[in-house]
Amino acid sequence: MARRKREKSENEMFYHVISRIANQEYLMDDMVKSKMLEMLHASAVFSGVTVCTYMLMDNHFHLLVYVPVSEDAPVPENVVLERIRALYGAKEAQRFKDRWAQMRNSGMDTVVEAEINRFRRRMRDISEFVKTFKQRVSQWYNSTHGHVGTLWTGRFKSPIIENGEHLAMCMTYIHNNPVSAGIVEKALDYPWGAQWAAAHGDERARKGLAFLSEQYRRCAAEGRFSWNNVSVLAERDLRLSNGVVIGSLEFVNANAPRPAGGTYSRWHAVHIGGNTYCSHGQRSAPKGAMAA
Repeated sequence: MARRKREKSENEMFYHVISRIANQEYLMDDMVKSKMLEMLHASAVFSGVTVCTYMLMDNHFHLLVYVPVSEDAPVPENVVLERIRALYGAKEAQRFKDRWAQMRNSGMDTVVEAEINRFRRRMRDISEFVKTFKQRVSQWYNSTHGHVGTLWTGRFKSPIIENGEHLAMCMTYIHNNPVSAGIVEKALDYPWGAQWAAAHGDERARKGLAFLSEQYRRCAAEGRFSWNNVSVLAERDLRLSNGVVIGSLEFVNANAPRPAGGTYSRWHAVHIGGNTYCSHGQRSAPKGAMAA
């Protein structure tokens, strides 16, 4: 059976990205995580997205990613080159710049534009961002560790998260991962999360968390956010990973994928907590189930 198309949006959106190592192997030691962080931030710059927060565990990772609204005007060529430099290095960016200049001198403007557009299509897109990041990690890991075969298991998950209280709940869920796993008592003590990185001078992590704080302030000013309404889960809950769209009932109804015909079967809305927090997606996990 054909795979279901990943739910994405043309509007600005927040995504909770989760991906796991094949066979749940614990391959992500400190050296691997350090390299992954470099590739994560480079991939984000290339893709034009914001990594708001993250948590790298030994056999999986969590990201909270903001994808800006698609603009009518294409990404300018000089910006494309800057993003190529961030991901592939200065030499590769210069190679493309020289190549495109030579091709234009030969009257190959159409070919140059097609080549630039191939890069543009990889930007402002959650699937392309995660694909770029994971491929970079896989290539590096396989070449340095002699690994053969698939590094990651299945498809990554990327439920859409509503801004405001639902975004804050997802953030606390991500930050709570090493606490729930019994690795540390406080998320701030775990060195492979954005909170620890920000507290130890990582400007990229600081900017991501500051971006989230600004979202909460804006929503509070609009009267639709209060920390008093944010649930902090004591345990990890598979429903926060398995959903396709997570937020208020109105948000879920507005953004849930619509079937071509008939009624929903596997895909339906379920409450996660209270009367306003819903998840449209796969059947919720059994009561008490925890995410790995």
